[in-house]
Amino acid sequence: MSSLNNTNGIATALNAINWSSMMFTRFWCIRMFILGFIGHSLNMCVFTRPKLHLNPCARHFIALAITGYAVIFIILPIRLLQFGYSRSLFIAPVAMCKFLTYLFSCISSLNYYSRND
Repeated sequence: MSSLNNTNGIATALNAINWSSMMFTRFWCIRMFILGFIGHSLNMCVFTRPKLHLNPCARHFIALAITGYAVIFIILPIRLLQFGYSRSLFIAPVAMCKFLTYLFSCISSLNYYSRND
């Protein structure tokens, strides 16, 4: 009888950890979406001023903001569905899985801050 109680206790603890992880992912992704949208929008407002059009650093930062938008609007919602709501798009046919993997790799490699230099 004691073994059964231990098994139920472990299962309950694992369910609580899974639920906590799912809720953390949901709130974290929503916060990152909001903060990322605000931050990249401010970058676009600042670096698209006419005074900075010829500055190569400003162009680089504009490109980073655009790829940051791609991360927030493409990768983050898919990751939210995958880890926050247990809905994976990678279970679909092999062609779609390969396309999504390629798309994620391209977007991540374009974004300067996601590189591991």
